[in-house]
Amino acid sequence: MGPPVGEAAVSHPLVFNHHSLPFISADDIHQEIVNFLRICLGAQGIGFRVILVDERIDSAWFRLELAHGYFWQNWHDQNVRDPQYRDIIRAFLRIATQQPLFTDKDTEEHIELFDVCLPNTQESLSALRAAAWNESPLLSFPTRPPWNESPVTAIIEQLSESGEVVSSTEELCNLYSLEQFEKERVGLQEKLSKRINSGKELLEQAQQLYPRLCFCGKSPEQLRAWAYPTGFLEQVKEALAVLNTFAEYWHEERIAGYSHDNLRQLGLRHEVSGESTSVKQNPARRKEREFYLPNGEKMLFENHVKFSKGRRLHFFVDQSERVVFIGYIWTHLSL
Repeated sequence: MGPPVGEAAVSHPLVFNHHSLPFISADDIHQEIVNFLRICLGAQGIGFRVILVDERIDSAWFRLELAHGYFWQNWHDQNVRDPQYRDIIRAFLRIATQQPLFTDKDTEEHIELFDVCLPNTQESLSALRAAAWNESPLLSFPTRPPWNESPVTAIIEQLSESGEVVSSTEELCNLYSLEQFEKERVGLQEKLSKRINSGKELLEQAQQLYPRLCFCGKSPEQLRAWAYPTGFLEQVKEALAVLNTFAEYWHEERIAGYSHDNLRQLGLRHEVSGESTSVKQNPARRKEREFYLPNGEKMLFENHVKFSKGRRLHFFVDQSERVVFIGYIWTHLSL
């Protein structure tokens, strides 16, 4: 298995599976294109900021041939003025693409000794090779097996130091439908999150990993000066992922509003509660729990997730903007 390398690893890439094209006919692909765009945006929302594209493919997408004689530009021109699709098309076109699939750093890591094909074939498939090398998901159109299923079984062949070809089997995550993406979402978030090993790294990657959360108050400086064990950082990352999913579902109107129970149903494993009346009515205790929002307004961050050893994460839920603000991640505030 190749290591995560270069800028692609930093940016958490998807790999566009051009092998899944073309469609047999252009007549029935409209909804599949819309789904493809939504998968891309959903994946970007959890941290996949870059799509790796084979150098033979137009990185601007327009000359991508979806079916014989039918290009992405044909579909784009037919739908870009439709209010139903205009915003999603523009958002998709802002996602960064990267070519070629392999960099000079990959060459230094001996990518030429690493090959990937489907079972019972000898054809090297560059998109599968890139996905396996970078430990990244494939992004496919569901045109035919195996591109309309997940995982995709791949045969990895590597040349050992002794010159022997060593074969192994790998299961590659394949994002080919919105339903499949939703099934994979939590696992993908966890995979990205595991790459974060310090509070500083978490803060640097927060916009990509937790786009519906806003870090303010004391939380940025607390993360920069993080001195807790990695076990606590893992607990914090789990809680942030649930809060981000809640805010995203709320924004999409899949959840009616905030409740502690909604967080628990989304997988929060730690206790969550508001403050007691005695704390809220004590001026000194209340002040400890008040933090500034980015707009300069001071709010009470009474909701908090309770971790082991008295550690807490305090947050504020903005009902109008449907954003969750993280104000404090540290030891228990005084009672």
